[in-house]
Amino acid sequence: MRGIVTKEGVSIVDYDVIIIGGGPAGLTAAIYLGRSRYRVLLMEKGQFGGQLIDAEWIENYPGFSEGVAGAMLASEMVSQTVKYGAELELGEVIGIESFTDHKSVTCADGKRLTSAAVVIAGGARSRKLGVPGEDTFQGKGVIHCALCDGGKFVDRVVAVCGGGDAGVTEAIYLTNFSSRVFVIEALPALTATAVLREKAYANPKLEVRCGERIVQIIGDTRLKAIELAKAATGQKETLRVDGVLVRVGIEPNTAYLEGVIPLDNEGKIVVNNSLETAVPCVLAAGDIRKDSPQQAVTAVGDGAIAAMTAQRLLQVLK
Repeated sequence: MRGIVTKEGVSIVDYDVIIIGGGPAGLTAAIYLGRSRYRVLLMEKGQFGGQLIDAEWIENYPGFSEGVAGAMLASEMVSQTVKYGAELELGEVIGIESFTDHKSVTCADGKRLTSAAVVIAGGARSRKLGVPGEDTFQGKGVIHCALCDGGKFVDRVVAVCGGGDAGVTEAIYLTNFSSRVFVIEALPALTATAVLREKAYANPKLEVRCGERIVQIIGDTRLKAIELAKAATGQKETLRVDGVLVRVGIEPNTAYLEGVIPLDNEGKIVVNNSLETAVPCVLAAGDIRKDSPQQAVTAVGDGAIAAMTAQRLLQVLK
């Protein structure tokens, strides 16, 4: 295998590249680098496949004219990654240090690993509403994944907060077993793509309510209702529901990078066109980087670009 070596022929790093995050960006980078016979470690703190695992159905991924289940697509990516020799390891990275001849990655279990380059592809997590009652009923009616937790709401009423692609897709999925689904969107209109909007408005079990926002989640031992406020007038209304699915955007997983790598005002990693950060041989790809379109297909593209940039940097180091 290729490696970064001293003039005496001794390797000075554990890996050529450590990839942080096992979503589509990280997996693609691992595939490209593995095919080039670099020593690659991909670390993931949750589940390999990232947010793809939670996507019930993806209709806009090229090559699947009828759509593809997110879990299936993720499984194929993982299999391909393993096929080309990348090591996959579950573990949480909590720190990165940059030295002249290598990078040091610190894990939550105290382990330290070294590499010549690092690709940060840790993705993002669902953003909270930040309203009273949200934390109280987290996991007790408040959820962030319809595929994971939607089965709890058979013949019940669910409010989906967020009218983008993710929110509308999951709202449509919930209508398969929930008795009624409300889509709550603070903006005057849904921001989801036209195809999804058409499906939402045509679904008899789904009601779209734009220009309203959730200001409180109400209940006692269980979630019972939400309080809505109209954006234009502030007029409030209590709507009885059994569950709330929150899909109001994402927050990048970059808390451990503050003061280490330049971040923008949203906490996303600032990169150039080659996905390089301001720290030499540290790259970022996928939803975690500044100006990411937050789509599976663009995350895959990022992974390819990051891998090719990493190869160029490794060749220079060698």
